[in-house]
Amino acid sequence: MELRHLHYFLKIAETSSFTQAAAALRVTQPTLSHQIKQLEQEIGTPLFDRVGRSIQITEAGRIFRSHAQRALRELESGLATVTELDGLMHGQLRIGVFRSFGNSLLPAVLAEFYRAHPQVCISIQQMSLADMEHGLLNGDLDLAITTYLPATSDRMVSEELFTEPLVLAVGEQHELHGHGLIRPERLAGMPLILRPTGTPSRQLVENCFAARGLAPRIVMEMSSGEATLATIRCSRLATICAGRALDGVPGIARVRIDAPELRRSGAILWHRDRHRSTAAVVLAQMAKRAYAQGSAGESV
Repeated sequence: MELRHLHYFLKIAETSSFTQAAAALRVTQPTLSHQIKQLEQEIGTPLFDRVGRSIQITEAGRIFRSHAQRALRELESGLATVTELDGLMHGQLRIGVFRSFGNSLLPAVLAEFYRAHPQVCISIQQMSLADMEHGLLNGDLDLAITTYLPATSDRMVSEELFTEPLVLAVGEQHELHGHGLIRPERLAGMPLILRPTGTPSRQLVENCFAARGLAPRIVMEMSSGEATLATIRCSRLATICAGRALDGVPGIARVRIDAPELRRSGAILWHRDRHRSTAAVVLAQMAKRAYAQGSAGESV
């Protein structure tokens, strides 16, 4: 069994097509079929069922796929470790980030990292905390930067970047525009726009109200922070969000909420046991330094 057998097998499993896999791998389809036949003969069982022009991975193939993926990840990790012995930094750095990272300090950190290490190719994916954990566990991510901790898996470790209180955001038409502080009890009957059910920020708000025997009055749900603020600006509705979301936003004021637990944190997530490449460690250090020096928050 050779490494190319694993690469060929995984590409077919990914595309469910010998034709597409051959094109992606830049080999002929007969060559690819021959290589997979060799692999199946060595393993002693079919890895794919051929049904007309379509193929389906077999149960044996599904089992072998997880082992093949793990073997290639371990090899890549080993090669990265050996390369780092010579002080070289190259290859790919795969990062999961929270969905609103574009309004954060991270783009400037990434730009600084690229200027210092242009030979490292960075792949950024915006995703939920659950998807970040899944990516780290599967080896698809090198690190993740998230908000609204904690992580749910004990195989994750985190390094805090910042913590900040959430505030009430109101437009000029709102009765609380110009107020400095409000208690959660007064918010209970006010119409709010919040993120969809199940999102970390929504859960944080609902938990805060529930601890006081209250429930927020949610009249709209929006997944876009920008759209939420645009709606608030021209109405008497309000939202609860991170204060940094309002920096530089005209027509929106922030009102502090007297609820110490209504805070969010940002952190770098790592897989507890997986090797951390030099590139990942350096980027994490730059992010921590940027937050320590410049700010304590992000946008929603």
